[in-house]
Amino acid sequence: MSRYIYSIVRCLPDPRTGEFVNIGAIAGDPTTGDWSLRQLSNLQRVRRFVDRPILETATGCLLKLYDEIERNQAALLEDGGEPLGEDWLDRLHRDYRNIVQFSAPAPVIANDAQEALAFVFEQLIVDPVESPKHRSVTRHALQSHMRRAYQEADIAEHLVRAKVQLHVGARLQSPMDFAIANGRVVQLTQTWSFRLAQVDEVPDRVKSWGYAIGRFRDGEEARVVDAFGNISRITRDVDLEVVVAPPETPEEMRAYEEAEQVFDNLGAEVHSSQDVGAVSTKAAELARSL
Repeated sequence: MSRYIYSIVRCLPDPRTGEFVNIGAIAGDPTTGDWSLRQLSNLQRVRRFVDRPILETATGCLLKLYDEIERNQAALLEDGGEPLGEDWLDRLHRDYRNIVQFSAPAPVIANDAQEALAFVFEQLIVDPVESPKHRSVTRHALQSHMRRAYQEADIAEHLVRAKVQLHVGARLQSPMDFAIANGRVVQLTQTWSFRLAQVDEVPDRVKSWGYAIGRFRDGEEARVVDAFGNISRITRDVDLEVVVAPPETPEEMRAYEEAEQVFDNLGAEVHSSQDVGAVSTKAAELARSL
């Protein structure tokens, strides 16, 4: 277990009064960059106290922070950035003094960011929809797990390209977590988590991601560009692997079943997070041809 820090995210309908409602929390390990953010599963109670425009501003702020965390974690996977540190959370606490505020950072001992958030929600935030026993899994955790599997399969580091862009035709792009490539792509791998407090948006993201892949599967010209601008050619029959954190709740299961149709249509091999070794073993075999 490691030392994590957390801050509760508050929405203030009228900052002059100081009255607030908790709408979420953020927690992370400043050393490794394992950060995660969680919003209340149901904002119905909050809407009774907060006008819609103010609540939309607050939730929009959370989305921006989520994107910032995602970008930082992507940079870490590419070995091109520094983890968001404790000073980052301190700045959020100091700088946000209006509709959205962050409580003073505090420590908590946990195995990962999701476990830290589970503790915070169980002890400090009322969220009747989300069971405290439910363990969420972030895509960052899946990506880290997948990267370790590639390393354990003894694939040359320069062949494992993280956070690449698939370009289809002249304008269409889609991000991919990993490509095994060196001028030619032999495997694409994407991670998706269906074990999340807010899982309803995942199927739409899968469909958007899958659209470009479907186009090149249908024969459109495509290429993969890595973080350093290196281009690798790709053929429509490339090995496509998907690693998922499998669903547990009925809501998560519905989201997965919707996304599963996309995976099937793309001819992707789907593996649970416990089976990443099968993906890396296949990658090692394919990499011999590079």
